[in-house]
Amino acid sequence: MKLSTGASQQTSFLPDFCRGPVIFSLLMVSQMLAFFLVLASPGHELFPASRIILVSLFLHWISLPSAAALCWARQRLMGRPTFVVAMAAFIILLGITGIVSELGFQIGRLLQWRGFAESQAHGFFILRNLILCGLVAVLLLYFFYLRDAHSRQLIASAEARFAALQARIRPHFFFNSLNSVAALISIRPESAETLLEDLSDLFRAILKNREPWNSLEDEVRLAQTYLRIEELRLGERLQQDWQLPDNMQGLRLPLLSLQPLVENAVYHGIERLPQGGRIGIHIQRQARQLIVEVSNPVPVDERPAPGSRIALDNIRQRLRLLYDDKATLTTHSLSGTYRAELRIPA
Repeated sequence: MKLSTGASQQTSFLPDFCRGPVIFSLLMVSQMLAFFLVLASPGHELFPASRIILVSLFLHWISLPSAAALCWARQRLMGRPTFVVAMAAFIILLGITGIVSELGFQIGRLLQWRGFAESQAHGFFILRNLILCGLVAVLLLYFFYLRDAHSRQLIASAEARFAALQARIRPHFFFNSLNSVAALISIRPESAETLLEDLSDLFRAILKNREPWNSLEDEVRLAQTYLRIEELRLGERLQQDWQLPDNMQGLRLPLLSLQPLVENAVYHGIERLPQGGRIGIHIQRQARQLIVEVSNPVPVDERPAPGSRIALDNIRQRLRLLYDDKATLTTHSLSGTYRAELRIPA
């Protein structure tokens, strides 16, 4: 499931019949229907292989042109009312069934198959196939409609949850930054004033951004501004090691995902060490993944401070909503070093 944000896009409840998995599913439905029709018809054979092959071929002749026609029509029906889309799809399916049935009947009569030479066979054959097609089409279209409604409900729920998570992380960053600035006012008021101006510019950009993503450059700039504040407060106790990709053009991260990792490194690592330490922020692109690693020293014998997982859990939930299971945030602590690694599709 992908989380859609911003302006709503025009969609259709029909699946994308241009995609291979959808076509394969349609062929499987046709094959199961062929088995059902043959085995349910009167006969003395337990498994009439020849009839199953013929009926399967006939239904596949209907399925494949129908998939091609619906693939073509879906783009042209985008944004139309559901009733119009359903009626158009229904007419397309009936039309292709009628054409294939007529061709099949003419081939059967040419080959002198049993039952095709009778005078009333023609009308009965066409009508029966149209009725069966109509019943199957109604069931399929109703299934597609229910599936689309369920998907829309899931997306709406995900968007609401994402908005709540986003609303929670912004004040968290805002108040922590203000607390850091407040500690500098009595020591270096000029620097505190400059940093407040930087923060106001950054917050103006964040509040204008209604998308769930932010460019990698902006995320790095936000984290660097935050570290400048903490560097003035902690002095030489806070050291930084940045390793960034040569070209960050086009790369993006979920909004406010890097800064909370850096903030965790400061509050639950550097700040708790009398001698301080070095924060490592290493960002690289490997194949189709963007990897962000934030490392910091931590006290060896102390337990994590309360609340150290709030920001991490928030990021994980947002990743799940944005990328399903294609993005991960893992953490591990070893020999006095804590690492948080974020992996997302590039």
